[in-house]
Amino acid sequence: MTAPSRARILFIGHQWPEPKLTAAGWRTCELIQGFINQGNAVDFACVVNPVLQVEDAVLSGVTCHMITLNDDGFDLLLQEIQPQMVVFDRFITEEQYGWRVRLQCPDAVKVLDTQDLHFLRKTRAAYIDKYPSAFDASGCPTQFFYGPLAMRELASIWRCDQTLLISEFEYGFLTDHFSIPETLLTYLPLGSSVAPQADRPWKNRQHFLWVGNRKQPPNHDSLMYLGQRLWPSIHRELPEAELHVIGANKNTLQTQMIAQTKGMVEMDWVDDLQGLMTQYRVNLAPVRFGAGLKGKIISALSCGLVTLTSPIGAEGLDCKQNNGVNVAHDPQAFIEASVRLYREKEHWQRANESGLSLIQARFSIGHYMDHLMEDLNRIKDTLTTHRQQHFMGQILQHQSLNASKYMGRWLTLKNAQINPK
Repeated sequence: MTAPSRARILFIGHQWPEPKLTAAGWRTCELIQGFINQGNAVDFACVVNPVLQVEDAVLSGVTCHMITLNDDGFDLLLQEIQPQMVVFDRFITEEQYGWRVRLQCPDAVKVLDTQDLHFLRKTRAAYIDKYPSAFDASGCPTQFFYGPLAMRELASIWRCDQTLLISEFEYGFLTDHFSIPETLLTYLPLGSSVAPQADRPWKNRQHFLWVGNRKQPPNHDSLMYLGQRLWPSIHRELPEAELHVIGANKNTLQTQMIAQTKGMVEMDWVDDLQGLMTQYRVNLAPVRFGAGLKGKIISALSCGLVTLTSPIGAEGLDCKQNNGVNVAHDPQAFIEASVRLYREKEHWQRANESGLSLIQARFSIGHYMDHLMEDLNRIKDTLTTHRQQHFMGQILQHQSLNASKYMGRWLTLKNAQINPK
């Protein structure tokens, strides 16, 4: 293999990454570190003020820049950095800054990291709002997804030279239903490795776990649905077991529900989540809507923590291969599977071992980063040809660039009048 060429890479973030709180933050930090490990220089620009400990802890070795939305100062930053590659951390960021990148750095390879498909997640959330009794949104009809948000996100994918997808399901969803060329897409999952003490045996583990950032709508819905609809039946079968709830950003509704539900225990947040996960027997994740890979499930599997989830929660994992993720398709099946996983040592042990095998086989980030850099360097070296082969992106870029450009110019002038420098 030939040595890859080095590049200066600019990340434009919607917010500063917080890897302990969100899978999106985990993903961004992992991607940044992967680029640094490949010998690239990385800059990170964001419009919001960074949390000091976040900047120090996860952006070591990265040159950080505070930027202002709809401000020509960003153009000067681009001229100064002259990046060979620019990564947008979601399609909204590409909409806001992409036109400026195209004007100031026309030869930079533009990369969209979807993190998850926003239109997929939002449409599924609307489906659950419409059908609140549904176990999850896996029955959402395909035609529901063909809306304005999909148009915006798909246009952003076409405008970029390469788009990163965290889930194989979403990769197939784009190619099968929206005819996105595979030459515009790269599969890059969350990376993980087997945690210390992940082999802790069944007899040394106890209780159930629910974990997640409780501010996120899919997590809030999952916790409330679990506590109100599923856990009471599980607890009647297993009165000795408790359900421990771990996660930042709790709200009053969640706190009241936990306090009023027998067997549920409020645990707040912990810094050493991996160490804690190795002490539990079963992770319950009845995710009813969402998209991408679920960080809490990947983390649980890496800790040997057997997980029960929904079809939506299991997306992106090859569940047909008995890989440690047990999937229930309705409430009664979820309740019965929870009891069986907790009680039956042999059943639990098979799931535990296959889950650890899955992490080792499919979620080693180094392998994927090598291929990603090869792809990006190849695109950089043949950029004109690549863009000609995907000329629809140039058409959308021409049309949307002018719309975004003149809206941005208008807002820039307006801001200058309100806050003259």
